[in-house]
Amino acid sequence: MHPPLKEQFAVEKLADGSFVSAVFPGNFGNIQSIAFGGSTLAVAVRAAYATAPPDFSLYSVLGHFHGPAHTNAKLYVKVHHTRDTRTFATRRVVVTQQQTRSNGSQMERQCLELMADFHVAEPSVLTYSARPTIAYKGPEQQPTLQDLVDKALAAGKIKSSPLDKTGAMYVGLGIHLDSRTCAEGMSGQNMLGLIGPQPTDQDALHVTERVSGDWSRLRVPLDDRQDKAAALAFMMDAGLTMTALTHNHLWFHDVGPSVTTDFALRLFVPEVDLNHWHLRERKTVAGGAGRTYSEARLWDEKGTLVASMTQQCILKPKKPSSGQPSSAKPSL
Repeated sequence: MHPPLKEQFAVEKLADGSFVSAVFPGNFGNIQSIAFGGSTLAVAVRAAYATAPPDFSLYSVLGHFHGPAHTNAKLYVKVHHTRDTRTFATRRVVVTQQQTRSNGSQMERQCLELMADFHVAEPSVLTYSARPTIAYKGPEQQPTLQDLVDKALAAGKIKSSPLDKTGAMYVGLGIHLDSRTCAEGMSGQNMLGLIGPQPTDQDALHVTERVSGDWSRLRVPLDDRQDKAAALAFMMDAGLTMTALTHNHLWFHDVGPSVTTDFALRLFVPEVDLNHWHLRERKTVAGGAGRTYSEARLWDEKGTLVASMTQQCILKPKKPSSGQPSSAKPSL
């Protein structure tokens, strides 16, 4: 049972000035006891924000995941003050966790390190933002993932629901996020890659030109801007690792390890309020050398680009079993 989202990234300040997460990080469908990266990232953002001046807003989070956090221990966060000026504040944040080695001994594992930058909003010389690649209908006109599954079952495209075994992550995230998968995007047509070779109207495009869209909002509203920033980090991390798979008609069972190594979250407005619907569009940009690089952009209901996240991820071939070749497919 996941605690409320606000508790997922809440932190408590310790006597030495560091922070500890209020609860254990959630896994959100991971079949192992490994925490969802967005949970760890959200805790780090929340701790960094707790040290920033009250009139400063988060605008940049750049970092690396150094190892998985587990779901059986709290996260410890050390925030270093790197810069404090009239208009900028920079924090270096290190997240660690006490973990148990295979021999039973304890170790302190560094899970995440990032740089968080804050800025005082200033007058703008130019105001503009990019638009989504394709036209998407509004959230109320888009299906839920379960709607897509039911439609595929009724049409005989699948014999059983793929969510029963391999879609647990989306069921878990759905506890906190009301999400709609855009039917116009590739993930809305191949069900996030869950149904493999299902044709889409983007198959003729190069893989780097294919896009997927989804609308999301929080199920339980948040008031504090620090909590809203943490919720944004939580949401933007979800699904970006698998974009390269979805846009190549693959799923996690088709490949080996696929995990995020580094990321860049950027905010283009002082506050992103996920209490309201936001449209996210995802695309993969490059793949090779055992890695993929993908991007997600986020717009509010007025069509203003409010945030983006890029991630580089490890993607390894599936290990052959019983002498059979890997089922992973090459990029198109």
